[in-house]
Amino acid sequence: MKRIATISTLCAFGSIASAWSIFAGAGAFSSSTELIPTTTATEAEVAVAPPGLCVRNFSKDDCEGVVEPGFYEEIGCDTEDCRTIRVTDAVYKTYLKTSGQACGGSCESRCDEFPDGSLTLKFDYVLRADSCCPYRGSWEGEWEYKTDTGLVYGGTAHGTIGVGTNRKSECLATPDDCERCYDVIPSGSQWLIGMEGSFNGRDLTSPSEFADELDFTCDGTWIVSNRIEAPFKEKFRILNRLDGAFLDYCD
Repeated sequence: MKRIATISTLCAFGSIASAWSIFAGAGAFSSSTELIPTTTATEAEVAVAPPGLCVRNFSKDDCEGVVEPGFYEEIGCDTEDCRTIRVTDAVYKTYLKTSGQACGGSCESRCDEFPDGSLTLKFDYVLRADSCCPYRGSWEGEWEYKTDTGLVYGGTAHGTIGVGTNRKSECLATPDDCERCYDVIPSGSQWLIGMEGSFNGRDLTSPSEFADELDFTCDGTWIVSNRIEAPFKEKFRILNRLDGAFLDYCD
């Protein structure tokens, strides 16, 4: 089961380039007194210079997450021996609190520099229901994060369920060996099912073209009862870690 939080790395690239190419005719070159064509940009065509940008840390713990069930169905393929669980309109709600950890070598800073608050994720997911290696699948949805200070962020998210992404690799350059490819563990009366994903969003209240952005990854565990026939028809708990970056556009 994965126990090391991941941190999203964001890269922004932008480039504007223009050039004139003048080709001479077969018999003669253009006169040296001839003017090079020019254009006059209107005010609307002038690119707006982006404001200053600060990258701040985001590092939260979710100790009380709950998923309310959505619409549950089991489907399959006529030509293959498989069963698939599909759940739509599930809702994950929790309160995120700072991880309280620090980073830095010669200097020291908090790993979390963003207000605590409430997270709501409305999502759909699919799971493998076969008896061999069940509950492996994927999810996608839309999220909203309301901070204790009144900020509201939101966007889209997607990820995997029951899939270990930090497994041992056969490549010598990647020696990590902290989880298996199959991240589902039966434990007493419960299934412990790994959940990972990526959240990408922005300030929902900002009218600016350069609204602040919030991007983070999650790494956690679904805690689902195995004593009922269709466990995903009932609500279940989530324990999660969420780490990433807050892009603060400033004047």
